[in-house]
Amino acid sequence: MGARWRGEGHTARRQPCCDALFLPRPDRHRSGFVICDGAGGTPAVARAAQLSAQAGWMALLLLRRHLARLQRRPVEQCPLRLRQRFLSAFWHGRRPGPIADHTLLACLWDRQQLLVVQVGDSSLLLRRQGRWQLALPPAHGQYANETTFLRPSAAAADLTLWWTPSAAVEAVIGFSDGLEAAFLRGQEPNAALANLVIKAHQQHLGWRGYGAWLAHSLADPALAALSDDDRTLAMAARVQRRQR
Repeated sequence: MGARWRGEGHTARRQPCCDALFLPRPDRHRSGFVICDGAGGTPAVARAAQLSAQAGWMALLLLRRHLARLQRRPVEQCPLRLRQRFLSAFWHGRRPGPIADHTLLACLWDRQQLLVVQVGDSSLLLRRQGRWQLALPPAHGQYANETTFLRPSAAAADLTLWWTPSAAVEAVIGFSDGLEAAFLRGQEPNAALANLVIKAHQQHLGWRGYGAWLAHSLADPALAALSDDDRTLAMAARVQRRQR
């Protein structure tokens, strides 16, 4: 599940939300999301991010299938080659349309693995054994306002590819840099906020109004005070079995 909110900066300038969020159709065997944060404030940037979010999910599916075929040949799981494979699948599968700078955070969680591809400063939190960890920190450059973008000239080295067995994973939260100040204290996760988000997710999952409620929660003045950028949030959690 996930939602996005147009930041106050873009709203004041009458610009569109340039964060894109792709959520695949519900599936019993896997879940996931893709967040693309476009650099700029034009309709072309917003459209480019949307196209790339869709392409990112398809490329991640192809990469997951490739990894499954390599389970018995781990020596061939060269990270550089896998990143190159993702890039090739991404640009081959991306629908025609505007191309603009954007970041990408693509996450796929199935019964075997949690697989994540990151380009830029969107981040991923992971909870295992009740404790939150910053699995993928924001990829800033030398200065805080720098980051890496997914563009046609991007090299495999610009991607971060990360995976872990899914058995111990309890929940994941992904967010664009507009929520970085809320969810991170330096390199430490804001565990209280993360737990609150997952608790609300488990309580509201299946409610028809959940998406709209979640989007409006991103308009909270406390979040706006931390950043006037577009804010995108996505999460997934194991279904808790109800006690009889």
